[in-house]
Amino acid sequence: MNDIKGKKLIVFGDSIMYGSGNGGFGVGEYLEKELGLSLKKYCVGGARTGYYEGKNWIVEQVRMSVINKDTADYIVLDGFTNDCYKTDGENYDVPLGEVKQGFDGFDIFKVKKEGTTFSDCLENIFSAFKKYFPNAKVVFVRPHNMGRRGEEIQRIYGERAVEICKKWGVEVADIYSDTELNTFLPEHRDKYTYDSYDWGRGDCTHPNALGYETFYIPIISKILRSEK
Repeated sequence: MNDIKGKKLIVFGDSIMYGSGNGGFGVGEYLEKELGLSLKKYCVGGARTGYYEGKNWIVEQVRMSVINKDTADYIVLDGFTNDCYKTDGENYDVPLGEVKQGFDGFDIFKVKKEGTTFSDCLENIFSAFKKYFPNAKVVFVRPHNMGRRGEEIQRIYGERAVEICKKWGVEVADIYSDTELNTFLPEHRDKYTYDSYDWGRGDCTHPNALGYETFYIPIISKILRSEK
């Protein structure tokens, strides 16, 4: 295992990365504490990989990091949990889209808000990492099986994310497939997620400290410390 103390970590994504169910102590803070990394955090609760009006856009998180001339040894991000949510009750907030052939034609600064899809935006994000952070190890976090999203749609978006990660050589911390965390189960919901809405039970979505420490951080930390 690598000793990575003091190296630079950037975290992008949504509330699960941010730590919204844990007082803002999220994935980045755990990795900073456990591995001694130097953290810079761009993740925002409610963020989407594709554009949705009025919500934070992960594309813009990455753009800001580039504009700020950040350097990174490690990048950890998630995305799609909010893309596959139906704010209007009818349509998913960001369409799934298609994976493009090849690695050319991507430019994070030319992605338009109108007509964006999850797949295209994620490919543009990974392309930007290759261009602007060529030496960084990138890890995409696929969140747990989540009781506040449809079973089939979160599987579809999650599998698409894994497909795109394989294309771009991005490692996946697959909490969905590689752990037993399933907040469709009331006992998991209440033990491992935070009662964000004062419902008297876990909200299914936002890990509490036990959720992070039991399921998320061991997998992510192991990947970061590996020689691969």
